[in-house]
Amino acid sequence: MNKQQINLNDDSKTNINYKPKGTQDIFGKKKEVFLHIRDSFFQVANSFNFQYIETPIFEFANIFLSSGQSSDIVNKQMYEFKDKNNRLLALRPEGTAPVIRAINENKLYLEHNKFFYFGPMFRYERPQKGRNRQFYQAGIEYINLDSNLIKLEVLDFAKQLLTKLDLLKDTILKINYLATQEQRNLYSDYLKKYLLNYKDQLSFISQTRLDVNPLRILDEKQDADKEFVKQAPKLQDFYTQEQKEEFEQIQRLLQQNNINFEVDPLLVRGLDYYDNLVFEFVSESKYLGTKSTILAGGCYNGLFTRFAGPDLKGIGFALGVDRIAEILINNDELFKEFFLDFFILALNEEEIANVTKLVSNLRFLNFRVDFNKKLFNSFAKAFKNSTKWKAKYLIFKEKNQPQDKWTIKNSQTLKNIEISEEDLKDKEILNKLEKLFN
Repeated sequence: MNKQQINLNDDSKTNINYKPKGTQDIFGKKKEVFLHIRDSFFQVANSFNFQYIETPIFEFANIFLSSGQSSDIVNKQMYEFKDKNNRLLALRPEGTAPVIRAINENKLYLEHNKFFYFGPMFRYERPQKGRNRQFYQAGIEYINLDSNLIKLEVLDFAKQLLTKLDLLKDTILKINYLATQEQRNLYSDYLKKYLLNYKDQLSFISQTRLDVNPLRILDEKQDADKEFVKQAPKLQDFYTQEQKEEFEQIQRLLQQNNINFEVDPLLVRGLDYYDNLVFEFVSESKYLGTKSTILAGGCYNGLFTRFAGPDLKGIGFALGVDRIAEILINNDELFKEFFLDFFILALNEEEIANVTKLVSNLRFLNFRVDFNKKLFNSFAKAFKNSTKWKAKYLIFKEKNQPQDKWTIKNSQTLKNIEISEEDLKDKEILNKLEKLFN
């Protein structure tokens, strides 16, 4: 055998005993949190009539080069490899470019204009809290229509999702208006001349951006708080009257629909196809360590033409699932850890048939249910064993209880109520129990 043998006794973190740096195994409470985020996202997307789309995990690398990706992603962070035919491929670093490629290739824009996606992305960057080399991203793309009502709908989607996850109260929505490419080019030249006066005071990464994309310096963390950056010329000074009025109309729509926001003139997006409205939701949660963007997006123009498609406008956003999970998994007030809806106790041989029948019925209604496979000689031992399953409710028979009745124990309050077997056939039983126990 010519291939290099794997040393199973090697204690370095490059062998098969360890996961690669920047990746994670998802199980237990973390798994529950990820599923909760995914399910919440799917529910909101379906209620807004978005259609699910899934693209390959790897694509031809040039779709990310041609989509205007920032130099950091393209030059440093993409996982690239060549296949046996010497074609350059890349693990997808983000979701927008593959989704636009799929919509264009399959002409989906002729059938629908609202799409959503969820899945793993890959970037070779320094792992830190809420940021991994393999990470999960969820996003939406709304295409082929140009209306401020669509911008409102997209931001309302984001608001409803963060509300559903109980995160909205700790986030700030920041918005800005990037006008058109023509205005940005004029502004970019003016900004570059201004910043050249302070080049020596800029961070290394901002110095490299002076010639490529000076706008990115405005939201570079190392420089954004410097006084000369705060005092830099603003893009608003280059708006036409029509653009000023449009941005004002967008703000009025948000106010009328109770969507709180701040205008941040330094907010820019890193990709050159963005124009018009851009936005980000910034979390102030202590569990991320610093203020962190958990959802961001904006309007784009010209992206379809990069894929030889029609000239379609769009708006979308992406949210960092890992960052949101970091908040939820550390905050017991936001996320209660329950692996099961019901755990059913069989206390003797005679009850097993009724228990297995009830388990089957509840599972048919899509509840998460389990039961004990081992009998215990006392209720106390059986109850203690059941707690490891972390069920919301425990179901069992009390002594001399009628055949069609069951006792349900709330695992948090330990309060008991009696309920009929017929009630347990109701798919709304969880909602009813919540009311009964309150």
